[in-house]
Amino acid sequence: MTVRSGASLRWYTAPGEVAGPLRQALTVCWRDVANAGGAVGFAELLPVTDDDVAPAVDGVVAALDPRLGRLLVAERDGALAGWLVLTGNANPVLAHWGRVTRVQTALAARGTGVARALMTEVHRAAHDLGLELLRLEVRGGMGLEDFYARFGWTVAGPVARGAAGHPGRPARRGADVPRSPPLTPSAVTRGG
Repeated sequence: MTVRSGASLRWYTAPGEVAGPLRQALTVCWRDVANAGGAVGFAELLPVTDDDVAPAVDGVVAALDPRLGRLLVAERDGALAGWLVLTGNANPVLAHWGRVTRVQTALAARGTGVARALMTEVHRAAHDLGLELLRLEVRGGMGLEDFYARFGWTVAGPVARGAAGHPGRPARRGADVPRSPPLTPSAVTRGG
């Protein structure tokens, strides 16, 4: 599907759907976002290389499943522009809620509406999957709460010790949990 930002969006729900070139593009995006200061993991390794990030990409891809792990990719002009993961729960008691993780936009695609397109589509897909609550963890103090608030997400509260420090850096304060719009996705804000 192509959206107003000019990005085309596609869901991947099985490991075999994600070919080598896409894995490499995901790796490069994740590496660049991490090295630019994004709260996307690897804090203890910065700066990171493709060799650091590729195993994490492989883990995301290996966990793909139509119900429990879906990868949403945005492309513009044939290049990866952004991506995220929507995960569900196998536990029947928690089957009505999911998590949005790894929300990233390629540095060159920032400010083009790609993140908006990703968040709009993940909300639609979550609704179609019957999810009633989404959780999203974000780093606090970076303006991310304001971004997500534009889509109806609200902060549900802090997560104690949300993002631990690493050698040479103090631990961050807890994370906040923003809640999403009508289907009540919630986002967690990691302390700043």
